[in-house]
Amino acid sequence: MPASIQSRTGKLLSACLLGMITFASTSALAHASEENSGAVQVVDEAADRTISALDDKTVSDAEADSILELVALDRVAQFALGNTWAELNDAQKTGYVEAFQVYAKNQLKAHLGGFSGGELNVTDIAKRGGSDVIVSTQVTPEGEMPQTISWRVIQDGSWKVVDIQVQDVWFAIEQRAQFEAILDQNNGDIDDLITQLKS
Repeated sequence: MPASIQSRTGKLLSACLLGMITFASTSALAHASEENSGAVQVVDEAADRTISALDDKTVSDAEADSILELVALDRVAQFALGNTWAELNDAQKTGYVEAFQVYAKNQLKAHLGGFSGGELNVTDIAKRGGSDVIVSTQVTPEGEMPQTISWRVIQDGSWKVVDIQVQDVWFAIEQRAQFEAILDQNNGDIDDLITQLKS
């Protein structure tokens, strides 16, 4: 993938993943109503799995898979492709989603390792719909100023993360813009995008 796109994506993902490092001693679930507790629980579980993965300051394939189980990757992948998704045949859709999963895992492994602990508190829970919730959190990395990170969580069978906002940027929306730029540069060649995602 072009260095400028890779670097920008990596920095944003690093900031997003900072919100998964560790929770304050007070359970985040205490801030949630019974109706929204599932949405907060998935954020809580993401943090727990990340903490476990970082015991040795690296993230293995199995640990990355465990964390990404809490993300609706198929849905995020489809959103990130925008209108191009509808133009793909079944084989191309399958190939693209598989490549996106590889890409997400590689980004997670590359940009998560080495983080130190911090503190995360749930500050707000806002419903967008019956099964669509924004969980807002304040993250205070050790020795740094606090920042706000918001998690969009949906219920589709089970609660899963579909987007993370940091520094006023939603990751999936940013990813969509980057993929559209790549497709514009290569005349809409989805196979080229798939190859870049796997590399």
